[in-house]
Amino acid sequence: MSFVPNQFLGLIKFFKNESYLDALISGCFHCTPPERYRLNEEKGIGDKYESCFFSYRPDRGDEKIIIKVADHEINPDDIVSATIFNRNDRDSWMHCWSIFRLPPDELALQRFKDDIVRMQSEFGNNYAFIHAHNLKPFVQRLTETSEKKMYCGEVKYSQYKNDWGNLCKSLDFSYQREYRFLFGECETSEMDFYIFHDPNGFDDYIQKNPEIKLENKDKKITWFQLLNK
Repeated sequence: MSFVPNQFLGLIKFFKNESYLDALISGCFHCTPPERYRLNEEKGIGDKYESCFFSYRPDRGDEKIIIKVADHEINPDDIVSATIFNRNDRDSWMHCWSIFRLPPDELALQRFKDDIVRMQSEFGNNYAFIHAHNLKPFVQRLTETSEKKMYCGEVKYSQYKNDWGNLCKSLDFSYQREYRFLFGECETSEMDFYIFHDPNGFDDYIQKNPEIKLENKDKKITWFQLLNK
């Protein structure tokens, strides 16, 4: 099989807890509301502006803000929280993966390898892999199994807050190369997970810790290798 630069090869998702990976393959699809990420301070996981233009949470230690309505200034002590969205964006439960594309050159290859190392340090060494040819039928399975309406897509990255939403994040997170499955519409303050199960499991679409290699035709040169240690 021949490949072209930037060709989509599949999706990868890393896990610290192997039991969560096993649960996913067994058919448990676990989705997180944005507010959990807004309140999370873990490196690579927490993002106070997840899915929105701006958020204010006193419990997070944010500096007080000033809000005016018709020239009337609201007492900052009365502001419990504030969330501002761009355009018609909304909060949805999320299940996030990373995109694996064929690097077009040596610089892109090194960047990809560095990004993988960084994600493993933040999310764990165990990983799930969905081959490119399995993504479409997997999406169809999720659509049929979930009670909530689903949409999905590749996350874009921007330095401009006016672009941020549930499918666009700050450039600071671009190393994560995200692809998201989004379900329904949840309240901004939602903290409960959305979890559904497929009794047939997902092992026909998802592989556990497979060895992934990029090598030349005669297999004498390995440019990239991912193997759970």
